[in-house]
Amino acid sequence: MIHIVNKQDCCGCWACENICPKHCISMIEDEEGFLYPHVDVEHCIDCHLCEKVCPVANVEPEKKKEQHGFLLQIKDETILKESTSGGSFTAIASWVINQGGIVYGAAVDYSDFKVKHSAVTSLDELGKFRNSKYVQSEIGDTFKEIKKHLQEGKWVAMSGTPCQIEGLIHYLRKPYDKLLLIDVVCYGIPSPGIFANYLTYMQSKIGGKFNKILFREKRLCYNYTSFSLFNEKPELDYHKGVESEQFMRSFFSDINVRPSCYDCRF
Repeated sequence: MIHIVNKQDCCGCWACENICPKHCISMIEDEEGFLYPHVDVEHCIDCHLCEKVCPVANVEPEKKKEQHGFLLQIKDETILKESTSGGSFTAIASWVINQGGIVYGAAVDYSDFKVKHSAVTSLDELGKFRNSKYVQSEIGDTFKEIKKHLQEGKWVAMSGTPCQIEGLIHYLRKPYDKLLLIDVVCYGIPSPGIFANYLTYMQSKIGGKFNKILFREKRLCYNYTSFSLFNEKPELDYHKGVESEQFMRSFFSDINVRPSCYDCRF
């Protein structure tokens, strides 16, 4: 069974939780607000699948392949303004949906201020995936759902951090022609627990209720970004530059990122 001794050896990708045939692995939050697998030993059958799909325990040497680079920017001005990096994800995801496929990405759940992976099947729903989220997302049953869709012959696209993408690859255990993987250029993944606590604190300090969060809002110009909390009461909206905003500074100062990020294998 999987057992984490050194926290740098777990990237929190959820592959082990998804693969367990007895559903005896739970992702439990630690004192720093990160999720780690916990095995119910009474129900574990020692199949070792959790160990086999772990991308950290089974790092594969990088293979040299021919690479191609492209600079992309979506033509739709509205989508471009809502996007962080030129809107290329929306363009790619739109193609997949137009093939009758399913797109998975990370979105903020405002009920508990957690970032979670979820699926969309319509172009109108893609908006919730736009803009960067500087928090580690909860994968949940995403890997199981993706495998089911692929086995049904559907196109699937998933956007995630490199460790999440590697987790999915190891979970699937074989390639699929209709799987499109989009891994973001990752700086590190901040604690979801710290972020949720920070937002709870900010809401008690500011008042009202937050209904939208933008980690890199381009409200002033493209060369200056701000962390913005939009309130149900517009007069209580919060905007602060990333160079001085507390949570963002803790992120860019490498204070609140996951232990595995300091020894990233991907």
